Amino acid sequence: MKMAGDMVLVSTDCVCDLTKELRERYKIPIMHYYVQTEEARFQDTKEMTSDDLIEYIEKDGKKAYSSCASVEEYQEFFRRIRKEHAGPILHICMAKYVSDAFQTATEASWELEQVYVVDSGHLSGGMGIMVLTAADMAKRGAPCEVILEELAYIREKVSTSFIVNSTECLYRNGKIGKNIAAICNLFSLHPILKLSGSHMKPAGVCIGSRRQFAKGYLHWVLKRKKEIVPDVVFLITAGCSYEFQQFLKKEIERRVPWKTVIVNKASATISCNCGSGAFGVLFLQK
Repeated sequence: MKMAGDMVLVSTDCVCDLTKELRERYKIPIMHYYVQTEEARFQDTKEMTSDDLIEYIEKDGKKAYSSCASVEEYQEFFRRIRKEHAGPILHICMAKYVSDAFQTATEASWELEQVYVVDSGHLSGGMGIMVLTAADMAKRGAPCEVILEELAYIREKVSTSFIVNSTECLYRNGKIGKNIAAICNLFSLHPILKLSGSHMKPAGVCIGSRRQFAKGYLHWVLKRKKEIVPDVVFLITAGCSYEFQQFLKKEIERRVPWKTVIVNKASATISCNCGSGAFGVLFLQK
C-alpha cells in the first residue's frame, strides 16, 4: 500500500462527537472508549450508542460508567495507522483532567516515532472543533509543528459548555461534588458546566421548565455575540427528542447568524456522564 510522506494524519477518540460525514470527509481514524454497565462492557459507538445508554439508565434504572481504552489498545491503534501512513500522527484527546485518555495515549506513544498526543482541553463538539481545525490544516499540507502551535492557540478560544437536566450521572461519575448535586436536586436547579484549563467547572445554573432553562442557557452562552466566530457551531444532545433538537437549533440560529450548525447526538461516553436531557453548544471565540 502506498505510504504517505510527511503529511500529518489526524486521529482522535469517539468522544469528539463528530458526525460520520465529517469523519469520512477528513479520513479521521477514531479510537473507542468503553461503557461499563452492570452486566458487561461495550465499545462506545460500535457496540453501544447514546440512545442505547440512555434507555439502559432511564428505563431500566441501572448504572453505567465510562473509561478510555488501555495503553496496549492505543499502541495497536497507532500501529494500524502506521501501516498505511508514514508521516506524523497527531492524536487529539479529551481534556486531560476530565479523562485518562491523554495520559494513556501519551504512554502508548512513547515507543512509537512521530506520534504526537494533544490535550484538546475540551470534550464533545469543542474537542471536535480542535480535530477539524487540525484535519483541515493537515489536508492543506501544514507541517506538524504549525498545526500544534495553532491548536495550542485555539484551545483557549474554544467555548465548551453544556447544561444538564439532572445531576445524578455527573455525581455518580465523580464529575461534581456531593454538596453541589444535593443543592441542585433540592432547588430543581440545572447546572451549566464549562471547560476551562482542561478542567470541567460549574459556571452557573438555570431554572424553570425544560424550554425555559434551555433558553436561559442559550442566552448565557451566546450573549457576547461580538466575541463569537460565527463559522460553525456544534449542538450536541443526549436523550433529547428530534422535536426538542429542532427547537434548540432554531433558537441558536435566531441568536447568531451561523454559517453552519452541526447537530449530533453525544457519544455513549458523554451521555453516560451528563445523563438524559443534557445538551451543549460549542463554538470558537475571537
